[in-house]
This record gives sequence, C-alpha cells and structure tokens, in this order.
Amino acid sequence: MFNQLNLKKPAQWHLALSHEESNLNERAITVVFFAGLTALCAQVAFTMPWSPVPYTLQTFAVLATGVYLRRNDAFASGCLYLIVGALGAPVFANGGDTLFSGSILIASGGYLMAFPFASAIIAEGLDRSRKQGVSDLKAQLVCWTVAMVPVYVIGTAWLAHSYSVDFAQAYAWGVEPFLLWDLAKIVVMALITTTLWSYSSFDEELDEDDSDERPPIVTV
Repeated sequence: MFNQLNLKKPAQWHLALSHEESNLNERAITVVFFAGLTALCAQVAFTMPWSPVPYTLQTFAVLATGVYLRRNDAFASGCLYLIVGALGAPVFANGGDTLFSGSILIASGGYLMAFPFASAIIAEGLDRSRKQGVSDLKAQLVCWTVAMVPVYVIGTAWLAHSYSVDFAQAYAWGVEPFLLWDLAKIVVMALITTTLWSYSSFDEELDEDDSDERPPIVTV
C-alpha cells in the first residue's frame, strides 16, 4: 500500500505499512528496511564498566519494527537481521560481525536471538488496537513490557551460561543496568502510539483524505 502512504501524515504510516492488502514486494521492502534500521541503530552503542552488554539504540529499532509491521513481517525482519549478521556483515553493536564464535553463540547472542520474538509480540498488540480502532495506553504498556520478557530471560540465561556465573549475576550485568533505559523507551513509544496515532480503519482514513482534497460544494 505504498501508493497510499501519505508522508505528510506520519500518524497514519502504521496503517499503510501494516495493511493486509500489501503485496509481497511491499512487504519484502519493509522487512528489509526495518532490518537495516536495526543494524543502523546498533551502531549507536557504548559500554559501561559494570556490564559486558553495551547500551544501544538497537532495542528502539526492535520496538519500531513491531510498531509498524504486522506480526509475521516483524518476526521475519528480526530474523533477517540475525541471518545477515551471522553471515559476517557488521550489523551488530559497534560494527560487530560475529554472532557465533566457532559454533557457540556469543555471550550477548541470547538478547539478539530474542529480538524477533519481541517485535512480533509488539506487532500483535498494536494490530489488535488497529482492528478495534482504539488506543489503550494501559494495554499497550502491558504489551510492550511483555515483549521485553523473552529478551531479558533468554539473554540473561545465555549470558550466565557464557560466563559460567549464576542467573543472579547475569541479571545484574545484563538486565538491571538497562531497566530504566528500556522503561523510558517503552513509555515514550507507548505515549506516541496512543496519543499521536490514528486508529481509524485505513479505508476511513483514505475517505477522509479524499474528502479533504475535494473542492467545497457551494450552494446558492
């Protein structure tokens, strides 16, 4: 539905990009685009002495993927990102080009492997809001928070295994320092999707656009 994407109305972009009538080529383009966005955001990264896991804008891109795409497309975009990185492209944090060391997943790989699931969960939640035509801040905050659960659980479990430490120590390294960082992103994104976005059906939005472009009817 790219021909219906109105660049002047960003509050409606999600309606066009997630529309059920999008053809295969359009869906493929959006999958590739958001995989590239994730790779780009991963380059905005920095590390702190208290954690071996870098702070990045990567999770912002993961959240955005779920916001704009349908569930299966969001999941596919996350998987594409991982596949490209596994093949040696420098798409991970700080230009990292390794997902496996030998045949073993890298220490932060658990977080990366959970990203497609997080995007899919967010996409499912947003899609329900779109179908109902309403925005529910409480429901979306729950959805966004639930989406981070597989990231934290899978990532922490693998971090503990990689460094041969217990789960509590891995949690202190890989989750605790990021809670406020991630919470801030969740709140900002949820506020945007509930206060600024339109949740009218896409066809209704198109009708409104058409009516805006029609000249006024003058009666005498």
